[in-house]
This record gives sequence, structure tokens and C-alpha cells, in this order.
Amino acid sequence: MHPEPAPRTLTFLFTDLEGSTQLWERFPEAMRPALARHDAILRAAVEGCDGQVVKTTGDGLMAIFSSVPAAVSACVTAQHGLMEEPWGETGPLRVRMGLHSGEAETRVGDYFGPTVNRAARIMAVGHGGQVLLSAATAALVMDQLPDAATLRDLGEHRLKDLGRPEHVFQLVHPGLVGDFPPLATLNHRPNNLPVQASTFVGRDAELEQIRERLEDEAVRLFTLTGPGGTGKTRLALRVAAELIDGFDDGVFFVDLSADRDTPAVLADIALTIGVSETSGESLLEGLISRLRHQRLLLVLDNFEQVTASAPTVVELLSGCPGLKLLVTSREALHVRGEHVFSVPPLSLPRTAAGHRSAAELAHYEAVQLFVDRAQAVQAGFELTDQNADAVADICLRLDGLPLAIELATARIRLFSPEALRRRLGSRLRLLRSGARDLPARQQTLRATIEWSYQLLEPGERRLLELLSVFSTTALDAVEVVADEIDWVSETGVDALDGVASLLDKSLIRRVDTGDGEPRLAMLETIREYAAERLDGHPRFSAAAHRAHAVYFAEFAHRHWMHLTGQRRQPALAAMAADIDNLRLAWRYWVDERDLDQLNKLLDSLWLVYDARGWYHATIDLTTDLLDILSSSPSTPERVAQEVTLRTSLARALMAIKGYTPEVEQAHTRALELFEGRQFPQLFPVLRSLASFYNFRAEFDKGAQVGREILRLAEQQNDTSMLVDGHLVLGANLAFLNDLHAGLEHLDKAIGYFRSEPYRSRPFRLGNNPGVACFTTSAFVLWLLGYPDRALERANDAVALATELEHPFSLAYALFHSGFLHLWRRELDLVRDRAVGVLQVAEHHDFQIWRAVGTCLLGAANAGLGQSEQGLAQIRQGMDMYQGLKTPPLFWPLLLFVQAGAHARARKAAEGLTVIDEALKIAGRGSGMTLLPEFHLLKGDLLLALPHVNRADAELWFQRAFDVAQGLDARMPQLRAAVRLCRLRRVRANGDQGGRVLRAVYGTFTEGFTTADLAEANALLESV
Repeated sequence: MHPEPAPRTLTFLFTDLEGSTQLWERFPEAMRPALARHDAILRAAVEGCDGQVVKTTGDGLMAIFSSVPAAVSACVTAQHGLMEEPWGETGPLRVRMGLHSGEAETRVGDYFGPTVNRAARIMAVGHGGQVLLSAATAALVMDQLPDAATLRDLGEHRLKDLGRPEHVFQLVHPGLVGDFPPLATLNHRPNNLPVQASTFVGRDAELEQIRERLEDEAVRLFTLTGPGGTGKTRLALRVAAELIDGFDDGVFFVDLSADRDTPAVLADIALTIGVSETSGESLLEGLISRLRHQRLLLVLDNFEQVTASAPTVVELLSGCPGLKLLVTSREALHVRGEHVFSVPPLSLPRTAAGHRSAAELAHYEAVQLFVDRAQAVQAGFELTDQNADAVADICLRLDGLPLAIELATARIRLFSPEALRRRLGSRLRLLRSGARDLPARQQTLRATIEWSYQLLEPGERRLLELLSVFSTTALDAVEVVADEIDWVSETGVDALDGVASLLDKSLIRRVDTGDGEPRLAMLETIREYAAERLDGHPRFSAAAHRAHAVYFAEFAHRHWMHLTGQRRQPALAAMAADIDNLRLAWRYWVDERDLDQLNKLLDSLWLVYDARGWYHATIDLTTDLLDILSSSPSTPERVAQEVTLRTSLARALMAIKGYTPEVEQAHTRALELFEGRQFPQLFPVLRSLASFYNFRAEFDKGAQVGREILRLAEQQNDTSMLVDGHLVLGANLAFLNDLHAGLEHLDKAIGYFRSEPYRSRPFRLGNNPGVACFTTSAFVLWLLGYPDRALERANDAVALATELEHPFSLAYALFHSGFLHLWRRELDLVRDRAVGVLQVAEHHDFQIWRAVGTCLLGAANAGLGQSEQGLAQIRQGMDMYQGLKTPPLFWPLLLFVQAGAHARARKAAEGLTVIDEALKIAGRGSGMTLLPEFHLLKGDLLLALPHVNRADAELWFQRAFDVAQGLDARMPQLRAAVRLCRLRRVRANGDQGGRVLRAVYGTFTEGFTTADLAEANALLESV
């Protein structure tokens, strides 16, 4: 990514069409051409004065100028153009304009920062036909105004961003309207809204929702709720400023943080609006008397500690029909007529995983706030591609809480974002020493949370501490666990009532999952505080963690039958929703070294991890159990379990990384455990060994394992196991040069797979056997000369993997389907499949699929004319695969792909070196199934050399033909016959080549539109 240019001084112009909403409602048809003409006039004026339109903003635009006089001239030109235009039915369109000069940041062609925001604010306070300038812009243009133009000093005004006052000037020019009503600034209405020392960032969606609700005449009491540090007060102040024009008698802010009872609340309200208590009249009556006929908005801040005063506030509202209340509180008031809005954290990226650019992350509000506040502390701070991930991770770990982010950025002088991220292990210790002008309860994150904690009842405190043990959870889990702990039950708190109260007080949140079952969640900053409080009571802490672990071990055990039965999908969803709780329980029982409890969790967790493609987590399960088994007494059962775990570990590693020394070591250790004995009759062990032998191209051993699986399946009358047995045996027989026998077993496997639902079982891992049956039989069918049936099987594989929502199976199906399309010379489809493989691999960190998918994408691009890019991608993929050259299955295939790309790039010499390496590796094994394709490619490369040696090429084509004929692999046989026919035509021996080609072509019954058969037919017609 190219770095964004450094900030430079520009003049920003914002425009807005006055009364556009009413115009659209009254003249919907006439406004379309009118607005188009409006846009054309403004754009011509901007571009005619060397400006640039950056974007449209509703019924206005944003433009930039490098010259201030040019910006002013554009405004004069635009206003004259608008005045002179015959507008017809709509009447004159009046446009307000605002100019401000300064530096701004650029991101993806747009501009951001305080300068841009202030320009928009200056425009917003004007009236249609008026042009306003900031003091900065006025100072720069004072001596360079257009002819006859002058500036009128309108004085200092507080804009609705609540920042410092702005000295505003109006541009005056002959022929333009010069007199306007007072500016729509905060000065225009009575108010005591405090000046804010920092900019307001984000919250556009929340501002719009709250404004819309408060503009509704029926809404008179509106409460913003949320935990401490969410930014409720700042948001309320911004809303009040935005709405000030709707309240003729003003907007007033009342801080209730020091109040503890109703008289104090009323006294603070009275003091703010200037009401004194008189004899014979209570303060409430005095307030009602003053406000009865006024239209006024009161912002009541920090109401959570005086919620008992809520009925009195409602009484005040009842007596004052023009009064509205905007309240901030950590809990709702729970009175009639109240409308509640829960203030969310600032928008965040979903996870910190994966490297993302500064441009991608800069759109999130939490990141924007971090950057803004960091720049206030350290002027040169910028969001870059190098620090963007650290900044995003910090914001995530601080829950997007504005207060927490501001406290973090206060440390930016001392630490880089990366160093700050490393120090966030304890948020509460790090985030201290906020701005001294903040209230004491907001100067540290701990104090903010402590404020809420101290307002809880004893039972609520215990429940909050207990909830710190959970990740997000369902209410019934909390009820069961709480009921098991004396420390909670002895307080008399009812779990349901306590949770409801904690929700009201914004210390936990309700999270809707989309399936109708909401869950309870806690911000991580609050969880850390609650966990610290829990740790202060060691016996309570021990009981809480154990009760949680017991519950979720039983939870997993209960779901196993559903996971393997008809309710698989709902059970998977339930397990996935509680996966963090299940992992916490697993870790607890590992620390306790309790195999009985771990076994309750194991099977269900394993199945979920496989279904979701979380193989790294599967590796953790196996290594944890192997560690515990290593210290257990040796028994036949223990040895069997260790063998199962070691082979499953190897298969998980192979799924992620491919065939590495680590994988071979894991398999070797498993084999050593039953050296000299027969294979243990354990399906997971046999299935893992089949994959091991397949990767090593030891197809005879793989076939033997397939027969063992079939024997075991027949003994247990297990249809699902029959699928695996026939798949393993069929695939190995096909690679052992018996394509027909291999296809027969693969077809049987597909038949069994389709006959009844495939049953999940413990330690199931890797691609779905149905998917593997389809892809493997597709390859066999292609080689045997059935290209249409092969394509149908490959498409069935992708469809099944997609339906199953099984990531590993999807990557497997897409890659193998893409490879078939490569053989079919359908390069656009190859590229589509490769992109799909890479998307799955990236999301699930499947290293093996990332490597081979990159190679496949390179092959597609090389074939589509982007040879250098394609070769580079293949090299990149093969670099990822370094160290994995041992298995003589995948590596020769990748070399074959690379050699083919060299051929398409007309780099025959390089391609020959690569294909020779592939032939050397593939020639070591007993399988010859793929050799004809390798022979053909070598012949093609020999023909492409500068000094053509047709005799050598013909020798390789003949060898391909002979091997393919021996295998009855009609497709490579046809491809070889085409090449031989062409060569023999050159030697005037075309009749012989034509007879051979015609004989092979005549055996085909389908696929006549595929590239190879179409090419053969065209050649035959020319012979």
C-alpha cells in the first residue's frame, strides 16, 4: 500500500441546500432536474476556480482549494449562478456555504480531521444564500478578495460541536443577498452547555437515532444508559447542542454526580435555570411554575445514584408540557413514559486476527478516537500500516470504551502502540492518571467501575464476581452454577432478579445472537475488575471456577448424542455459542488432571472443532491429554487411547500444515506403540494411518488399511465406516494402477454415503468422506475418459462441502475441482476455485491449503496471459511448502503445475528442470497413474526449446501413450495420440498417426465439447 501524502494546508468548502427536505416533499418530480442543475452550477464554479469536488454530501458538496482567493471566488461565482438560474416550479434554490482553512488527513481519497469538521460546522450555522468564513480563512484572504467583495464581521460564536468559539465572517458582494437572520449557533438560544476541550468522534448513527426520537413530541423522557466510560455524557451534550434550535427557552445541563437525594436534585435543577425557593411554595412547585409555559430541554447527568428521585422528575414533567428531559444513567429510571437507549461502545473491527491496512481500520470509530487523542498528546502520531494492527487490538481489548481509549492514549508519549498493546495484560493498572479536569471517578478506569460496584447490593456484588468466571453465557447456566455456590445463595439474591438488576445497571449486557436466545456478556474491562474482586475471596473463587467447570463438562456430555444424531446443527450451534466456556472448563480439568471430566468434554469438543475447522484447538486437546496420559499407569486401554490420540494429532497437524517432519514423527511414535502387533481395531487409528500412507504414496499399505476398515465395518454393521473403507481402498487401488477397481470401490462408497446420513464419531477429523469420494472418483473418471461424469462429481463435491459448512472439506473440494478444471483447460474456473481455496485457508489458517491454493491461482494466471505474475505466485506457494518435499504425492503435482506454467510462459528450459524433478520423485513409487501427464508435459517442453528435438519429444509422447494404454487411462492416451499425430504429419507419416488417434477417439462416449476432444476432432478432420 502506498503511504498517504503528508497533511497540507487547504481551504475546505461545504455547501448545503436550505429546506431540501420540504422541497423534495412538495416537488418530487421537479426536484430531480433542479438538483442536477444545482450540482452542475456548483461543480462548474469549483472547477473553474481550480478547485476539486471531493464528494457530494446529501444535497450539497465538499470541495478543496489550494488557494484561499480561488475558494472565495468560487463561492461568489456559484451564488451568482444560483441566483440567475430560472428555477421554475421549485422556486429559487438557496445554498449556504462555509469556508475554513487548515491541515487535514487524507485516507482513500477523502479528508478527515478537525479542520474538515469545523468547515462543515461553519456552513451549518448559515442560511440559504449566505457565505461564511472562519477567522483563519478570512485572515488569509483579507487582502486578496474578489473585486467589490468585502467581509462583514459577525463576531464570535459557539458552534454546535461544543468546541472553542469561532470568529465568523460573512462574504458580501454586489448582487448577492446581504442581510440574513442571526446565525444558528449556540449563542442564539439560552444554554449552559460546557465547552469541550477535545473533538467529538463518531457516533453518527446514535446521534441520528436519538435526535429522531427526541424530536417526536410524544417522547419527553429519554434515558441514555451504559456502563461507566461509554461516553453517555459526551453524547448527551452533543445531542443537546444539535437540538438547541428546537427549544426556544434553551437547553441546560445539570450535573447530579454529587447528589444523593431528591431535594439535592431539585436544588441543582433550580440553581441551573435560576429558580429560587420561596416561602409558601416548594422547590418543585417553583420549578413547575417557572417552566410551565416554556419549551426547554434539561440534560440530567449521572442519575444512577438518585434513581429514587425518578417519580419526582416525572411529576415535574407532568406539570410542564413544553419540557423534555435527556437523562444519562448507568441504569434505567423505570418510570412510565421513559424511553431508554443503551449507548454501545464505539464501532470496532470484529477481531484482531489478520493484518489489515490503516485505510481499512480507519473507518472504525474506536480507531478514529485513538488516533485523534494520540495526536493531541503527540502531534506527529499517525495511523500507519505498521501500527494499525496494534491500535485495533488495543481498541478491541478496551471494548471500544471511549474513556479507556483516552486513558490509553495518554501513555502514547511513553509507548509505541505495539509496546502499549503488550502492556495491556492488566488494563486497570495501566489505565491510570487521566486528565486532571475530569471528575475523580473518571480519572482511572478502576475508579469508573468502582463507582458502579459500590452502588450494588451485597448479593448483586457476589453475582457480578461470579459472572467474571463465564464468557458470554445463557441465563440458565448462571442460575444452575449460582445455585451450587453457598457464597452466592447465602446472600439471598435470586439469580434471575440479580441478573436483571446488573443488566439495568449496565454492568452486563444482553447480546442477541439471531436465533431468539439472547446471551449475557460483560465488557472485558468490567470482567477484569470483577475477577479481581472474586480473587480477593479464595474459597469463593475456587468454588465458582469448579462449579462452572462441572456445569460445562456435563453440558458437553449432554450434547454428544445430539451432535451425532438428528439434532446435529442445533447442537453444533449451542456448543459453538459456549465454546469459550467449554475451553475454560477444559483448562480447569487439565490443571486438575481429571481424565473423567476431560473425557466428558473431549468427544463433543473434538466434533465441534472439526466441524468449524478449528484444528489448532484440536491439537491443543490432544497434547493436553497426552501429557496427562504420560503420567498415568500403563494399561492396554491407556496404550489404545495414546495410539488414538497420537494418530489423531498427526492427522490434525497434517490438515493444517501438510506432511511435515512433525507429522511424520507423530505417526512414527504411534506406530512404535504397537510395533510387532496387529493394527489395533480402532477406526480413528486406521483412518489416520490411511491418510499417512496416502501422503507417503505407500499405496499398498494404504490399501491394506482400507481392507482392515472394511472388515471392522462389517463386524460392527456400520454403514458410515463402510464409506471410509471403500474410499480408502478405492483411492489406493486407483493409484496402484487399477483405475477400474478403484472406481468400483469409490462408487460403492458413494452409494453407501447416499443411502443414509453419515454418522459422526469420536476423533473424526479432516475432509468429509463423501466429498473425498466425489473428488477422487472425478479424477479417476477423467483419466478413464469420462470428462462429463468427472465434472459432475467434482461439482457434487463442492456442493456437498458448501452444504455441510465444513471448512476443511470446502478447501479440499475447491482445490481438487480447480485441478480438474486445469486439466480441462478452463482457466477462469481454475482461478475462481483457487480464490475460494485461499479465502477458506486464510480464515481458518490452513497452511497446506494456502500453499497449494496459491500455486493453483498462479497456474490459472499463467494460463490467462499473466505469466510472470502466475510464476511468482507458484513460487510463493511452493516456498510456503518448503520442507514438505518428502511425500511423493503432492510435491510432484505442484512441480507439474510449475512446469506447466513455465511452458505457458515460454520458458521451456526452466520447465524441463522442474518436470525432471517431478518425474524423479514420482518414479520412486509403485503408482503410475499420474506419470502419463508428466510424460506429456516433458514432451511439450522439449518441443518448445529453441533447437527442437522432435525425436526426443516423440519418445516421451509415445511413453505417455503406452503407460496410459496399460492403465486404460483413455484421456491421457488421447492427449498423447494428438501429439503423436501432429509430429507424424510433419514427417509425412500422418496416416499412421491419424489411425491411432481415430481409434482412441472412437472409444469416447461423452465430453465432446471439452478442449481435448474438440482438439482431437479438429485434427482428425484435417488429416
